[in-house]
Amino acid sequence: MNLALPKILLRHSVIKVLLSLKIIRNERAINFNSNANCFVNLNDPEPRNVFLKSSFDPDFFYLAEKLIPSTGTYFDLGANVGFCSFGLVPNRPKVDYHLFEANPDIIKLLRKSIHLHLNQNIILNHACVSDSLGVTRFKLSKNQTGQSHVSTLPLDGIEIPNIRLDKYCRDKRIDSVDFAKIDLEGHELPVLHGWKNFLSEKKIKAIYIEIIPENQLRYKRETNSPLRYLESLGFNLFLCKTEDFGIWGESPKELIFNNNSFILSQFKANDFPEDFSTDVLALKAL
Repeated sequence: MNLALPKILLRHSVIKVLLSLKIIRNERAINFNSNANCFVNLNDPEPRNVFLKSSFDPDFFYLAEKLIPSTGTYFDLGANVGFCSFGLVPNRPKVDYHLFEANPDIIKLLRKSIHLHLNQNIILNHACVSDSLGVTRFKLSKNQTGQSHVSTLPLDGIEIPNIRLDKYCRDKRIDSVDFAKIDLEGHELPVLHGWKNFLSEKKIKAIYIEIIPENQLRYKRETNSPLRYLESLGFNLFLCKTEDFGIWGESPKELIFNNNSFILSQFKANDFPEDFSTDVLALKAL
């Protein structure tokens, strides 16, 4: 489904010119990671980059595909255009997918992508995941949709209905979640608070969570706030990207989890540097 362009023309500047001249459509299905596909808007630089590289976050899929059983349950919190979810589908077609996204423009793309995967069980939730019911003000970023976020001002942004995950899991009769990806531009801690019962009861086996200092600072939280909360509920924390190993944390070593081996570097939440950005793997304590 990728554009039939010579390799030399696969550049951001060329694509932007083709878009401006309306030679190509901005909304289109693209291929990535060999056999995955979804709809994106090529005006958005992050999805356009995936289109140009035909690749998305191999570190994520290395872990997720080992930790999600063939008939497991996967939560995508902050799904964006669904690269993580639709990238898993080819190798995990029988998994139950629960996608959560607040941005109405992205919801339209996700619905188109789901249409490409009608044989999969994919539940799309247009909502802001939070620690309470009601509504949340959500600020849209038109230039980079992935940077849209919960507003810090009372009247800024659009109103989006909330979902509290403890209630959602109870209503959907979900007994456990094998893997949850959480990327909410700094809103991770309230979401975890709204999932406290599930987390406390160790019903979530693995969490892949983005930690970025600027995003936490937006809500006047310390960088490691979500990590401290997960740790307080009995989760072990790990650096999982090779480029992070040796910078800080324990020496990387092989660990066995659900009969799968991983090279990970364990750490304590209080040791997470205030100015460090990465994705962290949280595993329920055995």
